[in-house]
Amino acid sequence: MGLEEINIIWLEGQDCAGDTITIKQASNPTLIDVLTGAIPGLGGLKLAYHPTLMFEWGDDATQILVDAMEGKYDPFVLILEGSIPDESKAGDGVFCVIGEHDGKLLKLSDVIDSLAQRCAAAVAIGTCAAYGGIPSGNPNPTGAQGLLDYLGKEWTGGLGLPIICIPGCPPRPDNIIQILGQAVLAARGLAPLPELDEWHRPVAFYGYTMHELCPICGFYAEGTDAHAFGDTGCLGALGCKGIITNCNNTTWADGYGGCTGTGVPCFGCTHPDFPDAPTSPFFAKAPAMPFIIENMKGMLAHAEMGFERFKPVLEALLPLVPEFIEDLDRQMEEAKDKGRKI
Repeated sequence: MGLEEINIIWLEGQDCAGDTITIKQASNPTLIDVLTGAIPGLGGLKLAYHPTLMFEWGDDATQILVDAMEGKYDPFVLILEGSIPDESKAGDGVFCVIGEHDGKLLKLSDVIDSLAQRCAAAVAIGTCAAYGGIPSGNPNPTGAQGLLDYLGKEWTGGLGLPIICIPGCPPRPDNIIQILGQAVLAARGLAPLPELDEWHRPVAFYGYTMHELCPICGFYAEGTDAHAFGDTGCLGALGCKGIITNCNNTTWADGYGGCTGTGVPCFGCTHPDFPDAPTSPFFAKAPAMPFIIENMKGMLAHAEMGFERFKPVLEALLPLVPEFIEDLDRQMEEAKDKGRKI
């Protein structure tokens, strides 16, 4: 499979197009940088199909999907934005149609079934595409799923790569571009494949909780809580779920913005269970146990840190202890002798 040129087939399912809006805000690098080949190693990418950004429309747009299913756009990377409904629950109707060809509706699930058999790799952008997201929230009337559940964690593409998930509602713009870029470099043998966690999130981007990376974590450390929007302090009392949510949204784009840094509690939108418990209700406090565990670990770690700092002082004083005891004994004997003489 030659990889000098790689087509991108970007599908939208049950979504709000928020991830598409987001990717246009990327700044390091920008979407234009990537698509024009300005980044070394990322040239030759072609956005063959994107329902919002491509020039084609109507039958011409649908024809691209049909051609892709017939192999005319190989090699291509399948990108999904939005969740996949269970059409078996639609009765006589349909939940998600993305085109019409020769009088036949193209259901999202049918197109994915076909493209998944021949794509080089697959990437799920946004929590809806990765794990189901908002459409899969209880009671999930359409049976919505993310790509990870739909194809299965063991699925691999033509290059042997597993599904890569970039969760968020929406994800950080730079996360999308940088992860897609690394995946392309990995496919071309120019970089290692991103290390993925159990939820197929790149560890380099989702290896820490928002609580650990929070730009206002100093307020938590000193015990200052915010109890109303606009207050200065940690947002935990306002429902922040940062302590249970793996995310690196310290800033949004170009070094500005971000959730907690602008006074917005983390809603846990990158969590695989979002928007259900434990990330909901949005303004309910996060579960207490992670705080308890963190505080116990923190006390032990602080005690160890304090001991390490005091250790040189102890080591300097210990050799003086025998001399001190000997001097103390001598003084006590002298005091006793003085008493006998009296």
